[in-house]
Amino acid sequence: MYMNKKTFITIFAIVGLTIISYELTAKQNKREPVTFTESSLLRELTIDDKIKEAQVIVIGEARTTLPSKWKFHNEKDTRNATPQEIFDAGGLFTDSLLSIDQTLKGNIGEPIIRVRSFFGETEQIRWEDSSQLSYSRGHLYLLFLSQDNGPAANVDPGYYRSVNANTAVYEIIDGKAISGDGDEWLLEDLITYIKNSLSAESSSPTSTPIPADLSTPSPTSTPIPTDSLVETPLPFTDTPVPTDLPTQTPLPTETTSPTP
Repeated sequence: MYMNKKTFITIFAIVGLTIISYELTAKQNKREPVTFTESSLLRELTIDDKIKEAQVIVIGEARTTLPSKWKFHNEKDTRNATPQEIFDAGGLFTDSLLSIDQTLKGNIGEPIIRVRSFFGETEQIRWEDSSQLSYSRGHLYLLFLSQDNGPAANVDPGYYRSVNANTAVYEIIDGKAISGDGDEWLLEDLITYIKNSLSAESSSPTSTPIPADLSTPSPTSTPIPTDSLVETPLPFTDTPVPTDLPTQTPLPTETTSPTP
């Protein structure tokens, strides 16, 4: 039994309308995530400030971006947290794994480092912050990092964060290192500057000088006035010389006998 052409067209049209209706319904039922935009006020740090504040300075390649979490993830999975709960908790954060190519300061002890950025996205919420860096897989970065002990430190501890958001992370492009605020170096020059700065810091004296008021004073001689060096003759007197003073024994005088 063969289906005539008119019947086939009718069935095809019904199937097509059904698919379109299903897609429209699915889009209506799927809610777009609520977007929060945060604007962070960053400190103005020089390159010397970044070198000094960083616990570790590394060059690494971004490998993986992990799912976003919030600071109460250990108590309630991020996917189940409402936008209001996440907003009240201060937002989302996202960890990225980077393979270390070169360590300029500090000692990680592992070939992989986990770096946290404070933005993220779930099915219900999108948290945006233009000062935070999203690490692109396969890209190289030079990072000034320190460990965090803030509110989110209890969720997957052991991570590092930039000492000043994207201004302390330099993406390496065509031999140049460029930070999020536009600070640009030749990569070789930046590495050399960091090494020289750390070398100068390690060679500087660490002993604290003793304050002048606490130091032991060195003995000083008091000059004797020159007029005290002139002997003053004693006045002639019949008063006998005290016995407690040294006396000079007079020499015997030669007596001349008279000639007869």
